[in-house]
Amino acid sequence: MTDSAEEVQQQKLPPKVYAVGALTQFAMGLHQPFLQAYMIDMGASYAELGAFRSVGNAAPSILQPAWGAWSDRLGHAKRFVAFGTFTGLAMVFFFLWAATPIEMILLYGIQSILFSIQIPTWQSLLGGLMDEEHRGTELGRLGLATNVASLVATLASGFIAGFPALIPFLRAALGDFGLILLPSVEAWREMYYLAFYFTAIFGIVTSILSLTIREGKRDPTKKREFPPVLTLLSRAGDFRRFALISVFFSFAMSMAWPYFIVIQKDWLGFTNLEIAIASAVMTVTIILFTIPMGNLSDRVGRKPLILVGRGSLFIVPLMYAFATHAIVIYVANALAGFSVATSFNSITAYIYDVAPQKERGAHLAVFNTFTGIIYFFGSLTSGLLGDSLALAVGAHFAVFSMMVMSAVLRLISSSFYLMLREPREYSSNMRMELRSLIQRRKIDADFD
Repeated sequence: MTDSAEEVQQQKLPPKVYAVGALTQFAMGLHQPFLQAYMIDMGASYAELGAFRSVGNAAPSILQPAWGAWSDRLGHAKRFVAFGTFTGLAMVFFFLWAATPIEMILLYGIQSILFSIQIPTWQSLLGGLMDEEHRGTELGRLGLATNVASLVATLASGFIAGFPALIPFLRAALGDFGLILLPSVEAWREMYYLAFYFTAIFGIVTSILSLTIREGKRDPTKKREFPPVLTLLSRAGDFRRFALISVFFSFAMSMAWPYFIVIQKDWLGFTNLEIAIASAVMTVTIILFTIPMGNLSDRVGRKPLILVGRGSLFIVPLMYAFATHAIVIYVANALAGFSVATSFNSITAYIYDVAPQKERGAHLAVFNTFTGIIYFFGSLTSGLLGDSLALAVGAHFAVFSMMVMSAVLRLISSSFYLMLREPREYSSNMRMELRSLIQRRKIDADFD
């Protein structure tokens, strides 16, 4: 099925957008949930885990304002998407040859910068294919498709990792060709082999498919100019308010990130399959709530959903800190999935709402850069503090302390989102929606 001008006018995302989004997230799901486990298997310290998360957050953010602005100005977002997808995902295969955690951090930094080309330009491309009234709904539908793809990929990778003899078998079965396709690496690395390998393959396929998306028509007589980062952040208004509020929560949230995998692998002894299941639980929850929450944000506004999503995230590190069984981790990840489904698309939609139409790519890129830098300092600071505390009070209490600290700061900083202002009126509010839900259940109960 081809994309047509009529589909663009209807402001519904065309099928190829769903295909590209799903394939991209399938490739991400193959490897992303296991990268920190890969670092632990390499013998990374808490500081190195923190640095790894920091690089993964800051490196892709450095050039995002430029990518977003250039994409909006030139009007060829799909070319940027294709290049960033190809180079960023193909680079993952080289992770197999990182000899130390420091080398892995450097490779991950390069890969993150390359993939950063795709992030704001993809969001900008989406923004031009949706109208304001149905933006939350369309993002919810796309989120459903991409999260299902990521879920399938993660479970497949975790399952395959449970068969360490698979790679030697395939290498022997393919003969000389197998030595070329699957060159020898250390035995412990081979459980990650197919995940990294297929990530690169899907990246190539997806980049080609993304070039076939038809973008919205542009007026060639209009010159698109985008202000620099400092101009956007110094301009008084709803966007600057939102960016500054996000600073505090982003720092608190990222403090826990280096330690989730430590609790899973070191405290509870998770295998890669159990890590995949934990990730899948979160993804399933996101899938279940993404569309309902997207629809709800179109009726009640973005602010209430952001408050609920961000305000509930403090519970997650607390549950991890006191976890003694895998079921606690799964429940915590389910809550995290609900929080992400509730707030993530509402945050993107809010930025679309408050940004001028021709500057959406630049605003999204600036926001990602701003929060990415904060994530960098949050994870890095947490990793360094964890290493220092471990020397004084032991590794277990150090991890416990950082998780509790993150929880407390998340709770405090989430209250700052009360300062947000909606740019327009909405047809409903949370109180009306709750009253309507209760009435429907009462009617259903009476009929039963």
